[in-house]
Amino acid sequence: MKAKKNTQALSEEQFLKLYNPEDYIRPSVTTDLLILGINKDYSSLKVLLVKRNEHPYIDRWALPGGFIQNDETAYNAASRILQSKTHLRDVYLDQIYTFTKPDRDPRTRVMSIAYMSLVSEPDETSSDDEAWFNLKFTDQSIELSNKEKGIFISYTLKKESFQNGIVRYENFTAALAGKEGLAFDHIEIVIEGIKKLREQIFYGNQAFCLVEKTFTLPELQLVFELILNRPLYKKSFRDMVSEKIVQTGNEKKSKIAGGRKSKEYMMKEI
Repeated sequence: MKAKKNTQALSEEQFLKLYNPEDYIRPSVTTDLLILGINKDYSSLKVLLVKRNEHPYIDRWALPGGFIQNDETAYNAASRILQSKTHLRDVYLDQIYTFTKPDRDPRTRVMSIAYMSLVSEPDETSSDDEAWFNLKFTDQSIELSNKEKGIFISYTLKKESFQNGIVRYENFTAALAGKEGLAFDHIEIVIEGIKKLREQIFYGNQAFCLVEKTFTLPELQLVFELILNRPLYKKSFRDMVSEKIVQTGNEKKSKIAGGRKSKEYMMKEI
């Protein structure tokens, strides 16, 4: 078959020999991870943050992340970083969004492919440069706090609506309420991750990634309520999850503060 030629009368082989990647802007690409868990007593969502030890944003808290290597996909890079930070494999890991604002990194043009991971039993042991923070997300604000380190980071939120064709979307814009916030645009990754989780939780199985293998229904309901930031009616909730769960035949003391023994459940095998 005769080789096809382009408008410069070059074959693909000739074109590739002459191609110079330096003729084009080549942004760096990173991956950043929103790693979420639940407090042991189911009182709060938790997010893993790391303290930066180098410029830019030295000494600021950020989501774990790093540059994607030439021999790995974005998912492979996210898995590598997740394992290095939590020592866990085979946990929920899903892409949130690709963040491409030209000024998001003061060093150069850096794009980030962000991922969200859900961990059922976070190791809450902290160090000088890595810790789990309580995360509270309402329509008015985002608060990240670590009592042990005496750190409180707060943003006020402005809720906006925009139309994409005939579909209307809600969006949040964050404004720092204190002196110092997260590094880079990582608060936007938090916002987009929680929004996505809220959208998927009713028809997906993400909530089961945040409880232990066996759980009580009050524990599972609290996971939903923490993510949605609103209470759910007990009967409606149980009707909603009934087809996804099965009793183990045992009883289990709930980890909720003041919890009592309740029937034990597990997710049905898919």
